[in-house]
Amino acid sequence: MKKYLFAIMLAVATMPVNAQCEVGTWSVIPRLGVSLSNMTNSEFSYDSENLESKYKAGMVAGADVEYQATEKLSVMAGVYYSMQGCRYSDCEQITGATGTGYKSHCVNLQYINVPILLNCYIADGLAVKAGIQVGTLVDAREKYDATAITQVNKDGSKTYGETTSYETRFNSFCNKTALSIPIGLSYEYMNVIIDARYNFGLSKIYDIDGTTTKNRLTVITVGYRFKL
Repeated sequence: MKKYLFAIMLAVATMPVNAQCEVGTWSVIPRLGVSLSNMTNSEFSYDSENLESKYKAGMVAGADVEYQATEKLSVMAGVYYSMQGCRYSDCEQITGATGTGYKSHCVNLQYINVPILLNCYIADGLAVKAGIQVGTLVDAREKYDATAITQVNKDGSKTYGETTSYETRFNSFCNKTALSIPIGLSYEYMNVIIDARYNFGLSKIYDIDGTTTKNRLTVITVGYRFKL
């Protein structure tokens, strides 16, 4: 694997490409986009039923400052507000002739993320990037709706009662800092930049012994470069 990575890096370094900015210049890139997030090892149990976590859509907004170090390489640092977490499928838990239905169950995490990236331009307007990201937890909440099943009939039909919404804030059980490795790809045309990044979570979400839950995050943004 190391030999392949070295060969790729060597090929990229020798490619005749043009940078988007002149060497030694700075630019600011505001961005707005969507996030798709999940959490590893975050199975949820409703008594006898175990549910795997699923990807949840959210929003991301922020800006990067980029410095063009060479014709092919630039360094970028940014600040972003990011919606993260996961969601679970709807389910019903039946005990005898009654039960409870659960829906809209999700874990909502909000972070302020600071990515520091190295960009490598492999073609005119096309760049690959990788780096490190430090996130600070702003808020952590779990939400779901529970509907009472007051009667399960012999034919399988059900009689439903009232629905109650629950929301719990659990910041105190989470680590305040989240480290991740972002890798991505971007394309720029006439100062408009489409950027896609995938973040591998390195640190645990919960400050609880025995837990190994980590963030997984895909971010797609559209930005505009303002040259300074």
